[in-house]
Parts: sequence; structure tokens; C-alpha cells
Amino acid sequence: MHPLDNPAWTALTTHQAPLALGEGMARRFPPEMSMFGALALLLPPAWASLARLSPAPVGLLSPQPLLLPAGWSVTRHVELVQMVREDPGDGQSATTRPAKRELQILELTEADVADMSLLYEATRPGRKICPRIQKLGTFLGIRSEGKLVAMGGLRMHLPGYHEITTVATMPGHEGNGYATQLVGDLVRRIREHSERPFLTVRTDNARAIAIYERLGFRERRQLYSTTVTSSN
Repeated sequence: MHPLDNPAWTALTTHQAPLALGEGMARRFPPEMSMFGALALLLPPAWASLARLSPAPVGLLSPQPLLLPAGWSVTRHVELVQMVREDPGDGQSATTRPAKRELQILELTEADVADMSLLYEATRPGRKICPRIQKLGTFLGIRSEGKLVAMGGLRMHLPGYHEITTVATMPGHEGNGYATQLVGDLVRRIREHSERPFLTVRTDNARAIAIYERLGFRERRQLYSTTVTSSN
């Protein structure tokens, strides 16, 4: 199996193992950092281990739709395209050079979490950002008139790969190239460590897929994101 087929498991058993909550055949990020977890194999002992880790819902990424054992229920299910930028470039393609209008890209800190939450909820209605997501990697943002209007950051980290995540532009501010600039900057940072950027995007988000393709990302495979909770 390719390490990106089960990226959360690979991350939680390699570079991000010190952060992992886990035992046996199950691992998960602390819920305040990320909702994602993983199973080594889809076997009953693995599900039992996962149920003991935390009562919080956990997101699982899988190459095929999950068949849940008794005692588990689905709270959210999304079909995703996993995209990878495999070329050895440094991110300085024509699509990632600074726009005509100078954009100031800022490194976000804990002081920005409230603004990040507002932006997240405006672009993902009904969902909440994990309040300590920045513990997993650098987050960048763009402000306009003091308001955070765009952001993106790094999350799962595994040998040879680093994930770009939570790319968002405030409604009403689309079309200014904010997402392109942020993703381009994150690509450069990843390439500085000789790693490949990867990300996931909903299969029905054609606009975002087109942006990522212009930035050199190519579809690797489809994944299923299933958020589950246990009553065990």
C-alpha cells in the first residue's frame, strides 16, 4: 500500500508519532488538533482500539467506502480527490509568482485563532476548526483592512510528503488570487525540505480542483472521508 492511501496512519506512526493518541492497531490526532485518525487494518481489534482512544468523533480516510462494525455510526461522509505535486520545482511557476497587486502573506499565530474560526465557519457552514490545529504545522493568512480573508496551512506530515490543508477564502473576496498565493507559498516551504506537497479536495469542488491543477497538482486517487462515532 502506498503511504498516501492511509496518510493519517502513516503520519501518526512516523513524523507525527509523538502527537498520536493510540494503542494497538489504531491511532488518532488529539481532537483539539485534528479530527483525523486511522486504522492499520479494517479488523475488529482495530475498531475496538479506536473506540477506546477518545469519545470525540474521528475522521477516517479510506480508498473504498467503509463498512462499519456494530456500535459505530456515520456523522459525515465526503468523497475526495487526493492531489499530489510530484515535480521537483520550487513552487515558483508562473501561477505562483506574486500577483500584480502586492499581497502580504502573514504567519498566523494563536492570537489569530478567533479570526481563523470565523473564516473557517464562513466557508464550511456547520463545522468548527480544531482550536489547536496550528500545533500540526505552519498556517499562513492574508488580511484586508485588518480582516482575515484567506488562509491555508500544513497538517499531516509523513516521510517524503507534507499536506496542505484548510485553504479558505472569505465569501466576497474570491477572484483576488489569495488561495493561489497561499498555496504557492506553502509549496515552496515544503519543497525547501525536498518533500512533495499533497492535499485533498471535494470531488464536487471543480473551482478548487482547477486552481490546484494550475499550481501543478495532479490527481492521484479518490479517497473517502468518513467521520464516525462509537457507542461502545
